Amino acid sequence: MSLFQSNPSRMVFFLDESHPTPGAPWTRISSFAKAATTEGFSVDIIGIFSPKALEQRGIKRISNLNIINLIFKVPLPNPFIFTANLLVSLVISTFVLIGRRPAVAVVSFPGGDSASGFLVACALLKIKTVIDYRDEWENQFIFSALPSFSRRFYKLVKKIWPSLFYSRASFVSVVTQPFVKALKESGVDNVILVPNGASSSSFKPLENKLDDGLFKIVYSGGIGEYYRLDIVVSSLKKLADKGVQNIRLIMVGRETNHAVLDSLLAYAIDNGLKSSVIYLGNKSDVTELSKIIASADVGIVPYDDNPLWKNGLPAKFWEYCASGLPVIATVFKDSILARLIQERGIGLTVEPLDVDGLADVIEKLSLDQEFRIVAGKRARLLIERDFNRDKISEEFINKVSRIAKC
Repeated sequence: MSLFQSNPSRMVFFLDESHPTPGAPWTRISSFAKAATTEGFSVDIIGIFSPKALEQRGIKRISNLNIINLIFKVPLPNPFIFTANLLVSLVISTFVLIGRRPAVAVVSFPGGDSASGFLVACALLKIKTVIDYRDEWENQFIFSALPSFSRRFYKLVKKIWPSLFYSRASFVSVVTQPFVKALKESGVDNVILVPNGASSSSFKPLENKLDDGLFKIVYSGGIGEYYRLDIVVSSLKKLADKGVQNIRLIMVGRETNHAVLDSLLAYAIDNGLKSSVIYLGNKSDVTELSKIIASADVGIVPYDDNPLWKNGLPAKFWEYCASGLPVIATVFKDSILARLIQERGIGLTVEPLDVDGLADVIEKLSLDQEFRIVAGKRARLLIERDFNRDKISEEFINKVSRIAKC
């Protein structure tokens, strides 16, 4: 029996972000949350605040969603800080959950520290849980951790977390088939595939696209992470040196590293590309963002050479497709993104960090309007048939609501 009387019409989501924060994690979880409200649930999205985001702390209401940023976190990849964040989350989450009394909680991974503390609180209060596993965050920590002690710590986390946390959930939803396989190999049997996608109603092609003689490449997402926009700009420099002057890179998204953005823009100016590289800032309004994307000729996913991304299908890719754009991706040939692009005929790929190869691909697409039109139509159809986020979210919430009512 629960330590408190739960409210059968309340559902909570935990996402290790300061909400609302535009980006793939918020897009996925807020889509689930909105679907839950249409099913009659009162919905809370619980998040964190950090030393750099103190202004985000507190409680607010946005579009029928209660946003609760009350869990303090220090976002550093350090085992001791990881443990401290987990314990802080456990304490604060317990009080928040007692106050909200949800029938079920959906917990998004990563990050592992605050999310795990939230899960422990749910276990203590006997609250039913569902885990949404968005990427292999444990491997990312192992890959990026420098001291050997840190690597050993995160390898231990990867080994014990499946049995300690994931297997205890009502089910674990994951975004790609390789993640299903990886979790099942680690002993987690209660895994289902809930792919990412894009809302076909929010992101769609423009009926009349302006033909101004420019070839526009759009990048939507974080500026300064593992997406190598500097490689894209270097490719534009190669093309400019050949006399190709009509290419434009339009970037939209939040800057996760201000120094990276400054360096990128400075490089463009120093190399005569000031008018070719355009940063529009962060756009939290989906209507505005969708128009920016749809106005371009092609979308780009410029991954770096980290093999961890072989199993990833980023949210930006689906939004490009929903907007009727072909896609350029710098990915390994054996990645699921490369295979999907090639098999569906919706764009072109090139190996990561290959400046010359990317320049060739950009020039090829800029000259082949017929392929762009056909590929864009195929991309849009892919979303409508198989990856419409609205439908995916509705089906996911139907599964979660059955757990809430048990």
